[in-house]
Amino acid sequence: MDGVLDLAMEPGDARKAGLLLAATELYVAREGHDVSERRIFAELFRQLLPDTPASQRLVIARLLAAAPAAPQECLSLLAADPDSGIAAAALAGEGALSEPDLIARAASGDAAVHRAIAARSQMPEPVAHVLLRHADLSTLKVLLARPDCPPGDRVLELLSEREEMLRALAADLARRHALPAPLLFALFLDLDRTGRMEAIAAAEARALAELARRGDPRLLNVAFKPAVLEALVAAALSGGVAVFAARLAHALALPAETAARIVDDPGGEALVLALRALGTGDSESGRVLVRVLGQTAPLEHLRGLIALHDRVTPRAAMLVMEGLCAGPAAALAQLADTREEAPRAVLGRARAAGLASPYGGLSHAERHDGQGGRSVAPPSSAATAPSRRDAG
Repeated sequence: MDGVLDLAMEPGDARKAGLLLAATELYVAREGHDVSERRIFAELFRQLLPDTPASQRLVIARLLAAAPAAPQECLSLLAADPDSGIAAAALAGEGALSEPDLIARAASGDAAVHRAIAARSQMPEPVAHVLLRHADLSTLKVLLARPDCPPGDRVLELLSEREEMLRALAADLARRHALPAPLLFALFLDLDRTGRMEAIAAAEARALAELARRGDPRLLNVAFKPAVLEALVAAALSGGVAVFAARLAHALALPAETAARIVDDPGGEALVLALRALGTGDSESGRVLVRVLGQTAPLEHLRGLIALHDRVTPRAAMLVMEGLCAGPAAALAQLADTREEAPRAVLGRARAAGLASPYGGLSHAERHDGQGGRSVAPPSSAATAPSRRDAG
């Protein structure tokens, strides 16, 4: 009741400025207000709020946010306050703010406002979608961890409009098995080792399904000219990292930035897949890996990369490279197309041939969700591998 006690001691102008705080303290001190009392307080609130200083508005916001029956119109005015600290304090409570109020602040507020909205107990889907378009990384992690905001197709579509955020969240989404296979391929460089292994497994299963459908592995693999591979290995061994990255970008038709990230990636799995997709031999690939990663990677890690090169198939490696080249937006477009084409026919043919993976080239996100009862159709395989520069 500090505001009430101080009110009588203030001079005339300051007394008006402190009147709303005193009225709010009296209002929240009493439980149960009838309709008339609520209406009178709301009208008083509307008239006095513009003359109330920010320090007192912050106290008022905290009082009303904690009140069990604060008038919605009062909370709406505080949530729209230009001071983000005051708006966040009003939004932090469980008061009955309308969905339009939450949407408006999610669209225009700063990080503090976004965090307050993301922490509310109830999250209407339209509000979550606005946050996905505007919130920062830390708020998005809180939002996507909520049980009422699962990272489904619409969430991934909205995140793809902010590619830097999608890349930053890629490892978390992969750990939750929320990424379909095309996005695992497109975001391969942004995944941790566990996510990369899932991407490779999905690529292998998809390559196996293609093999069952096509019948001849020679139709799936691209053969590069020996001169191209020799120049690439020579660039890695003696031409420097930048020259090697440029050669790699040319051979696989990759964007220069993507090729540079592959070469600079400390994990090395992407470089292994690039070399396997090109068809370099085990000996040449081992020399390239030692030359590029030998100064930073321990010996056991290099041995693991060489073993990975020996295990992965060229077609699976090429599928990942194609995804990296296309990017997340193209991966989502591919998913939309395949879901319209009833792709289970491809899986049925592969299983009939007795060669298909149990998952038919799917990531965890595309398999049946036993807890949610959700079943997503697997994507169909590409009919033919896209042409590559200098392919024979």
